[in-house]
Amino acid sequence: MADAAHRRRTCSRRPAPGSFKLSQEPLDCVACGACCFGGHDRYIQLFPEDLGRGLPAHAVVALEGETYMRMEAGHCAQLMPLPGGGLACAVYAARPTACRAFREGSFECGRSRHHRLAQADAIRLPLVAIVEVLQPGTPANFPDVPSEDPFAA
Repeated sequence: MADAAHRRRTCSRRPAPGSFKLSQEPLDCVACGACCFGGHDRYIQLFPEDLGRGLPAHAVVALEGETYMRMEAGHCAQLMPLPGGGLACAVYAARPTACRAFREGSFECGRSRHHRLAQADAIRLPLVAIVEVLQPGTPANFPDVPSEDPFAA
């Protein structure tokens, strides 16, 4: 009897009203991309209405009679790096229902960022470093950088 009472007290606890809030930090989906990462090939299942949106054939894959967005290296294959380090959906206008329902700052967004942001950063951040080095005006492009070793005696 005591166990049942304890379960009722602990299992029925809910957060106080107003204690759960969406992310307070400003979010930029193009600077994130974490929601496009999943741990398996069946991460984004397509519905019949998704197939009528004009998704390119190379973007989808059929597995055991169901259709999914094609995954590549742990993320949706339509997630494309942008110059300057952003990530964008190559089929945004025709994106599937699951992607349309995903909301910036939602609980699901927070979970994706918590679990997958490092994977998105691994794609995004090396591109930022390359673009910064190759842009005109960076020290790597100055012609008057001394070629001799200033510490040589």
